[in-house]
Amino acid sequence: MGVKTLELRAYVHATEERERVLEALRRILGEDLWSSAEVVEEKYEGHYGNPVIVVTARIRDPQAASKALKSILSRLGKGDVSMLLDSLEERVDKNGTLYFRLSKQDAYLGRLILYEADDVVRITVGFEGRRRKALEEYRKRLEEAGE
Repeated sequence: MGVKTLELRAYVHATEERERVLEALRRILGEDLWSSAEVVEEKYEGHYGNPVIVVTARIRDPQAASKALKSILSRLGKGDVSMLLDSLEERVDKNGTLYFRLSKQDAYLGRLILYEADDVVRITVGFEGRRRKALEEYRKRLEEAGE
């Protein structure tokens, strides 16, 4: 039991360069884990007819997903780790899935910063097991990252 998947999702708006958004995702995962991610791009039309691409990078291998989560948490600032800990109950659903967002612009620059507005990379962590066990595991990992 434990972390089984990790997914990054970001939108590429008409005013953005696709390669820069992909680079932001690559920098979040790191080059070694990026190669184990399945990357899918979906094209949509925005409200005003503008093109929007949704990029999803998914790691299905539990060992790689666990490593990716550890890497991401270890690169967050102590304030962000503390914020995740304080809001953990609200961020984990009944299936044990953890949700949080990082600043897309900062990720492109190589910094991981928790961000709750628009223009984000959405992180979804799938967990094999019940919510209570997931909360224990996430809390432990966050406490280790905050040390």
